[in-house]
Amino acid sequence: MSCKVCIEPSGKVYEVGYNTPLRSVLIEHGFDFPCGGRGVCGNCKVRLLSGNININTIHASLLAKKRLGNSWRLACHSYITEDITIYIDNSDLIVSVDDSDILVNLDDGYGIAVDLGSTTVVSQLVDLSKGNIVKTTTSSNPQSCFGADIISRISYALLSEKNSNHLKNIIRDTVYSQIKDLISGKKYDLRKIIIVGNSVMQHLFCGFDLTSLSVFPFESYNNGLNVFESADLGWHDINSKVYFLPNIGHFVGSDILAGIEAVKIHQQRMFQILVDLGTNGEIVVGNKEQILYTSTAAGPAFEGVNISQGMKAVKGAIYQINDNDGNAKVIGNENPVGICGSGLIDVVHYFLKQGRIDNFGNIMDNQVILPVCKDINLTDKDIREFQLAKAAIRTGIDLLIKEIGIDFNDIEHIYISGGLGNYLDVDKSINIGLFDECFRGKIKKIGNSALLGAKIFLFNDFEDEVTEILKISEYCALETHPDFQDTFCDNLLFDRK
Repeated sequence: MSCKVCIEPSGKVYEVGYNTPLRSVLIEHGFDFPCGGRGVCGNCKVRLLSGNININTIHASLLAKKRLGNSWRLACHSYITEDITIYIDNSDLIVSVDDSDILVNLDDGYGIAVDLGSTTVVSQLVDLSKGNIVKTTTSSNPQSCFGADIISRISYALLSEKNSNHLKNIIRDTVYSQIKDLISGKKYDLRKIIIVGNSVMQHLFCGFDLTSLSVFPFESYNNGLNVFESADLGWHDINSKVYFLPNIGHFVGSDILAGIEAVKIHQQRMFQILVDLGTNGEIVVGNKEQILYTSTAAGPAFEGVNISQGMKAVKGAIYQINDNDGNAKVIGNENPVGICGSGLIDVVHYFLKQGRIDNFGNIMDNQVILPVCKDINLTDKDIREFQLAKAAIRTGIDLLIKEIGIDFNDIEHIYISGGLGNYLDVDKSINIGLFDECFRGKIKKIGNSALLGAKIFLFNDFEDEVTEILKISEYCALETHPDFQDTFCDNLLFDRK
């Protein structure tokens, strides 16, 4: 007996055998399994539009824990026993790119810049003689099937050499496929391919052992520049050197190095802040004399992970709430199926303004759920997850400013990078305390700073530029800072403006 699985909104249909695990179908479709499909996180949720998927006691318990209604199922606990139609949220992912032309230090030939992110991969072909973008290509990172966060991928890779090689091969294949798409069989004079990414993505791409990043003190001996001939990567029909730029620190990668280059922090007299709100929250504070940087565990909540009805910025995601009437705006103008990061900020801001949530994050009148619209709710646990993410980012900013010995008013600009910036309402983020009030008017959303920085590196002697940045950069460990606990607890509270 065979069964059909229809996946919306993509419209793809799969025919599978009776009792086939839904996970097997969705891995082929590129679906994210945040815990790597181990069945423990409860975040691989899909919406059941028609048909039925039977649930056992464990499955029911996880659904109840997430406060998901009868129309929801968890993919890793689901088996197909009849024709079904489901809705999943990783179709038409809104990918943050950078369309800026580069008009300095023009050169001959062409180059390719690659932002190898945990969630998405973006590549651009650049004409080095004119400084303009020839073509852009994007895709989701196929490693997401084995864990949405980098810790899950480290765990998967360390299970066996086979697993580690699999993660390496699929990401190399993804980048190769994008490069092939960019050049489309034409004979471009490729001078260099520059790749940037976080430290775990760098290790996975380069085939390095991840053990040292999985145990205290969580350090790596492979943070430097890695240079490949394209043939070394199996890209035999591409004639170019491939440079994976060095990590700026053990758990802060070359994507942040490129972000520093993008906004020229190392060349500024005034102090600048760069906040990358991606899968992780990295923060940089500095100027031409000194740069401090850190990493915080904030990104997953802003990307919908651990939020009961959270999702990425895709069609069907609530991205904005009208403060006057509570009406939701949805990406693609479709029926809402969940809340993305910017929507989460808006929803919290709305309920704070309505007095439905107090400064401590408690829902008033002893409620545990706040209805947003239709079947979409905000739970008390969602608010706690958001508070932790907000406090992590704000604490990182506060302590770096304190450690570098300056005042909030000494900051000229604060740059917001990462996918969240596409829809982020800056004023609301300040109103709830994600950013300090004195930053109002100073915040600039710059999209994909990692890709912009990688493109700039195509045009110059990047090794000298990288050395200049690394020479003045220093990591600040938040968790061992004497003021961390007090500052973090203070930042858990909400402002209500």
